[in-house]
Amino acid sequence: MSFQIISQVNGDVAHVEITLYGGSSWRCASEAAISYYIDPRNWINDEYIFQFENLSYNEKIHTIEGVQKIIANMGYMQTNTYRKTDGSIGTLQKSYAQIIMEAAIEAKISPYHLAARLKQEQGTGSKPGSTATGEYPGFIGYYNFMNIKASGKKDDEVIRKGLQHAKDKGWTNPEISIKEGAKVLAKDYINDGADTIYLQKFDVDCLGDNTLFTYQYMQNVSVCLTEGRTARNTYKELGFIENVIEFRIPVYKNMPSIPCREPVSKDIVTQNVKIEGNSVRVRSTTSTASDENIVVELNRGYTLLRIEKANTATGGIYWDKVVLPDGRKGYVSSGYLTQIDDITNCNENVVTTTGVYLRNGPGTDETAITLLNAGQKLTRIEKNQYNLNGYIWDRVKLPDGRQGYIAQNYIKILEPNNKFKLENDKLICEPETTVETIKEKNSGKQVTVKNAKGETISSGNIGTGYTVTIDNQTYTVVKMGDINSDGKVNTIDALNALKFDVGIVNLTDTQKQALDVNKDGKINTVDALALLKYDVGLEEFNI
Repeated sequence: MSFQIISQVNGDVAHVEITLYGGSSWRCASEAAISYYIDPRNWINDEYIFQFENLSYNEKIHTIEGVQKIIANMGYMQTNTYRKTDGSIGTLQKSYAQIIMEAAIEAKISPYHLAARLKQEQGTGSKPGSTATGEYPGFIGYYNFMNIKASGKKDDEVIRKGLQHAKDKGWTNPEISIKEGAKVLAKDYINDGADTIYLQKFDVDCLGDNTLFTYQYMQNVSVCLTEGRTARNTYKELGFIENVIEFRIPVYKNMPSIPCREPVSKDIVTQNVKIEGNSVRVRSTTSTASDENIVVELNRGYTLLRIEKANTATGGIYWDKVVLPDGRKGYVSSGYLTQIDDITNCNENVVTTTGVYLRNGPGTDETAITLLNAGQKLTRIEKNQYNLNGYIWDRVKLPDGRQGYIAQNYIKILEPNNKFKLENDKLICEPETTVETIKEKNSGKQVTVKNAKGETISSGNIGTGYTVTIDNQTYTVVKMGDINSDGKVNTIDALNALKFDVGIVNLTDTQKQALDVNKDGKINTVDALALLKYDVGLEEFNI
């Protein structure tokens, strides 16, 4: 986290970083970093999902052999001597693996998690951290293996607070420290709702303490990943990876449609911005050392396209990359830019004609956001604005809201997907078919459309289960992909296809016909996948 002290100097805005906390290497995490690590969707994979594992003790899985595998490279846990409070050498009567196993069973928590936590807190090698050597000046013979209450702004303060707590509690050898630390971990966290590594880092629920975001156990923003991976590797080595394992994965309200990205030195964006200030300089490089790199000076209200947004300062300035209306590019201090609504000159449905990169800005030298397959449906919102590198570049929007630029050569206007046909007592139609479409194709005839509730409608989408009467003949609507009569084709329909495939739901003949989008006489995962692809613009349904 940092404050920004802003001053206007020669048309550029300077920023001064102020580090709020940290010892020799620790710093406050940025909002972008927290967003990235707290978003569960980034970690639902084989490598990191174990941060969501339920951390209760399971006698069918947890063994002392598993604990020993976790601590095998922790040299100080392969000995049994320790420093007493009088300075003499004492001897533990059991191995560290035994101590950890006993501590976990007593506290009813996972010994693998406890071992992984000890590794995280004290590291590997021949010696533990300062809170667990028993030799820190002023605290000879005291141990805080779990770093309970160890916090502060400087390293020495953190260590002393942790050891003072150990001294107050009488933790005078490693066994006492580990077992008492396990009890704290169980009582205040695992048995109080924070029963996953993730929830011990992120206090996303008050967990009974009536406050938010203050009761976390761990300070390291990425600790969930490292500890979760340690647990996963242990399960894999022990052959438990295929066992039934319980994961508790949170789902939040108002989550962004796209998982939060990993913080980088710059964000790749496609945004319209306006200038705040007068004689603001657009430079060809990120430097104020010379006026030779000034491309142009702009005044308040001038609009630009921003394609990169800086997250780190260069020479005390956050430089954003922009594109001028004539296609020239340069850098502007972010303090002089304010994002505005998209500036568009069209709103057209288009489709890619080949595999092509979607780029954050016009030009073949700009960053590729993603590779689009042939047939990807898009909305074109700006055309004929930039002519660069031998191409005319159009601005388009994906169904998930992402924007970017594509060379005009590789897209074409998408013809409306609204055809229908009459078969016996059925009106079979494509997903975009509307009341207006049917009336237009039956001009001069009496057309009445009723929704699934029997209410007459005069415009808009039609859905499966609607009825259409043309003169005196009535037809039941079968809209390809639509099962629930809402006129839309989306993940709800795909889910129902999967449920039918495994026998969870029953469908009418009309609904079955609607969901059989590949027309093979079956409703299964193939249809569900096609429905999902349609929802994101990767598939079309044609009668």
